[in-house]
Amino acid sequence: MFRPFTPRLALASLLVGLTATAQAAPAGRSVVLTGKTGESPLIYVAPGTVTAILLGAPIVRESVQVEGRARFAVFEVSDQGVTLSPAVALGSGERLALRVTYRDGSPSSVVFLLTGQPGTADGLVNVSRPQQTVEACRVELSATRERCEAQAKELEALKARPAALSPVAVALAGYVNEKGMRGREFRRECFNARGSELRPVRCWGLGGTTWSVVVLEVSNTGGDPWTPAWAEVTPAGGEPRRARAVLSEQAAIPPGGVVIVAVEAEMPKRKRLEDWLSAPHTVRVCNGDGSRCLSVPQVRL
Repeated sequence: MFRPFTPRLALASLLVGLTATAQAAPAGRSVVLTGKTGESPLIYVAPGTVTAILLGAPIVRESVQVEGRARFAVFEVSDQGVTLSPAVALGSGERLALRVTYRDGSPSSVVFLLTGQPGTADGLVNVSRPQQTVEACRVELSATRERCEAQAKELEALKARPAALSPVAVALAGYVNEKGMRGREFRRECFNARGSELRPVRCWGLGGTTWSVVVLEVSNTGGDPWTPAWAEVTPAGGEPRRARAVLSEQAAIPPGGVVIVAVEAEMPKRKRLEDWLSAPHTVRVCNGDGSRCLSVPQVRL
């Protein structure tokens, strides 16, 4: 039977909280990431064994996602690692994806595949990435420029859209048809939002035939300004997709400030009014490099 408070768990949790250095790195299995397409290292897990994954560099904590979260008795994320243990054994042919995004460097993200094998379990996995070459830096810079150019195009497209400052303009733009729109407040979802320094004060939404908008009154409790730059919505059991637009009352939310942020998501055409604001999604709003994000689960779009 799994016992959550064991010396091994205490040791693993301590190791994840430490800064991984060449002198202090504890023994364990080593995984070197290459960044090749489709790279998904296997990690063996088992109930009763706590597996500590040391990533070797700062990660975006809010980006960490594991498939089948309810199946894990232990799942903790630190600045440079993940500690986990399943509640029941995974089959040898079973694969659960663990997704992690680094704050910088290449490869920028990795998907581990968690699996089970009788008599085998990783207690500690040390993950490393190759040192950045000039060519790798050039590729990363090129990708960053492409993202900036894409965001600039999105901004220009938003500026080109007709201003919807009156009911007449909204109707003429085709945002609302004869069925109107539907609105609802997301109190429970607001309460369950995740973000170490970002908290929604109020959450509500609007829905139409082909679109949904989530409005968040966001409080910045951190010490630095926060500028929402992009967002993604992830349906239950599906893949994340970029929101069509992210707008806020002002460019940045100062420390201690509260600003309204609106996220527009394109939705499949829905004929029945009952289908509007009914499909559960996770809404994630981030700054430009994804280092500070606010995640609101179970929002109905």
